[in-house]
Amino acid sequence: MAITGIGLPGIPGIPGPAANTGALPGLLGAPSRPGQGSPVDPAMLMQLVQTLIALLMQNGMSQEQAQQAVGEMTGMGGAGGAGNAGNAGNAGNAGDAGGAAGAAAMSPMAAAGQAQQGMAGAQALGQGFEAMLRGTPNVAVLDDFSGPNSHGQQIASLIENGDPEGGAIRTTRYNIANGGDLTANISGSLDDLMRRVANGEKVDAVNLSQQSFQATGGSQGVRDRIAQLQQMGVPVVVSAGNGGPGARNQLAGGAAFVVENSARGSEGRAGNSGVGNIRSEGQFTSQAAANVSVQAAKAHSQGQSLPQIQQTVTQKASSDGGSLNAR
Repeated sequence: MAITGIGLPGIPGIPGPAANTGALPGLLGAPSRPGQGSPVDPAMLMQLVQTLIALLMQNGMSQEQAQQAVGEMTGMGGAGGAGNAGNAGNAGNAGDAGGAAGAAAMSPMAAAGQAQQGMAGAQALGQGFEAMLRGTPNVAVLDDFSGPNSHGQQIASLIENGDPEGGAIRTTRYNIANGGDLTANISGSLDDLMRRVANGEKVDAVNLSQQSFQATGGSQGVRDRIAQLQQMGVPVVVSAGNGGPGARNQLAGGAAFVVENSARGSEGRAGNSGVGNIRSEGQFTSQAAANVSVQAAKAHSQGQSLPQIQQTVTQKASSDGGSLNAR
């Protein structure tokens, strides 16, 4: 959800749907480098919460409904600052900690505990608003979308429903099975994606599950465009192919993630899988690549650079036992 055209008092420069910046200016305090946390100003967050609640109430919601809506938007439910955001003296505002009268009635330990809870609530609230303003992670899927049961439809569905944490993922679909040369169609789709990224559109990862085991001028053109797109910060995820460890997918060279597959519940590379630089569960490498695309898009949407994204996803696979778990 993005609120555009509305001035929020005391919170300068809140953008509309943001590109992939490390921090949202004026919302979480001082700017930060991509992928790093930002200092949280609880008073500013509470002012934002109260403004949002007021806007919702102007559109016909009761105060209780507005508070609940803000809590749901930020993932806070009814807890902490969002649960009673209209009361700036509650635990959501650690800077106030209940007001002077409330603080005077508490023991120092109780006051410190409430302040700590308030700060934790403010930090979670800030993270929720940052995610809300960044928007849902978007994966561009280059595949065969020629029919309702096509390979692309299956891969896009896996991606959209593939976040193990239950988060929303959306896809932008490119049908590369529309006649003509396959590698030329892929190159044309990558050209369009580069234009979109250059224009500030939200593209968090590219999924390319196609495989070609014969080196051609067309496959080199695909690899060149993958390199250009990744120079713009967008990770490209390519399946290693299902031709076994001796066959190399000629479209995969230079991609941030070249994905092997393992059987569900297994950590070892499947016998028919090509060799890549990361592994995930999946019946075939295309399904495994869908899982990796979800994790890469989430990391990019959080403002991480390409090396940080590679590190984040690799560490996630390692923590899963060596192969990313499928949802």
